[in-house]
Amino acid sequence: MKKFLFGLLLMTVTLTAGAQINPKPGFIITNAGDTVRGILDFRTNDILAKRCDFWANEGAESKTYKPGEIEGFRFDDNGKYFVTRRLNVYGDQELYFAEYMVQGKMNLYCVADKYAEYFFFEREDGEMALFTNRALISSSTLQEENEHLQEKKEQYGKVKYLLKDSWNAVQHMNEADMTRKKLVNVVRDYHNDVCTDGSDCVVYEYKAESDKVKTHFKAFAGFAYYSHERTLNQNLGAHENYSGVAFEIGLGAEMDIERMMKGGSMEIGLAYSPKTSFEHDVLVRGGHEPSHTAYEKGRVTATIGVAKRFGNEKKILPLVRGGGFYVFHFGNHETRYYQSNKIVDLTWDNTAHFGAYLGVGVEMAVGKHRAQLHADCYKSFESSDRGNMMRWGLTAEFAL
Repeated sequence: MKKFLFGLLLMTVTLTAGAQINPKPGFIITNAGDTVRGILDFRTNDILAKRCDFWANEGAESKTYKPGEIEGFRFDDNGKYFVTRRLNVYGDQELYFAEYMVQGKMNLYCVADKYAEYFFFEREDGEMALFTNRALISSSTLQEENEHLQEKKEQYGKVKYLLKDSWNAVQHMNEADMTRKKLVNVVRDYHNDVCTDGSDCVVYEYKAESDKVKTHFKAFAGFAYYSHERTLNQNLGAHENYSGVAFEIGLGAEMDIERMMKGGSMEIGLAYSPKTSFEHDVLVRGGHEPSHTAYEKGRVTATIGVAKRFGNEKKILPLVRGGGFYVFHFGNHETRYYQSNKIVDLTWDNTAHFGAYLGVGVEMAVGKHRAQLHADCYKSFESSDRGNMMRWGLTAEFAL
């Protein structure tokens, strides 16, 4: 069951990520300088550095351009602008679609991969300096971290030397955390200080929200039926399980990942289930009547996963979701009665286990907000001697 759930989740994410696009209006610039309008696939910066998927019009077949095959491309509404440039990112000169961020007496380009952004400062005389912003996960060892710190120190020095004709630009490069916006402002300062011909400094990316992840906070409530519930210290037989229904409420958030998966979002949630009793009756060998066993506990469940919607014009969209969970049990208490006598009365410390969930449902727009209704299956991965569960749930969500 564990391998099946993970395999199905991986297959769902892979197929939906690979088959879908994120279409946005824009244009390409041919090597002859002609502009051709159409639809561009708005993906992550690291994908756009290597390829441009373009549709000349709705219904036309897509054409994929590599760096050098076209001069560049740009999204509408002053969106991101990429141009072909030969740059040294990993030690050798290669062609990339570099994000054109600033044009002036100093140009600023950016090439991204999964773990870093490489910013190239290009002075009007062609002199160039590189500044790298790496993600925290790009360093796996202390030695690599030290190497990256030394690299950044050297890059700071080279960039500041390139900016030496502008005192303001050099001073602003002294800040420890150089974001995209700060680097744009540094280049703008340089242009304003050294420009004597009255030319403008053009900032191609001024909408910071174009790179921001949209986050929606949500509240949810639901009922769940537990068809297979075992405990850490349960007094039932090895092949016997509790079953029952529990109510839960919770809060969470969804972060859109449209540039990685059309209609996709990352989701996190924290749910609370009040203390609930699960019961089991069994007629033991040689007994005169069934014994009655009750198990009480409350739950707090944390989830993280991916949701994928299908379609973009319908008011009601089907969706699939899947991910992992961690459940924390509190107030564990088990009792058993036989012929009106209490023969078991156990209380034990808090317990926890983890697993995976898969679900299907629908989403609908409610004004500027959205609501979801989905059915899910949760399966824990713990062995039976530590407690596990199989849960089937129906949950309603409302996202702001």
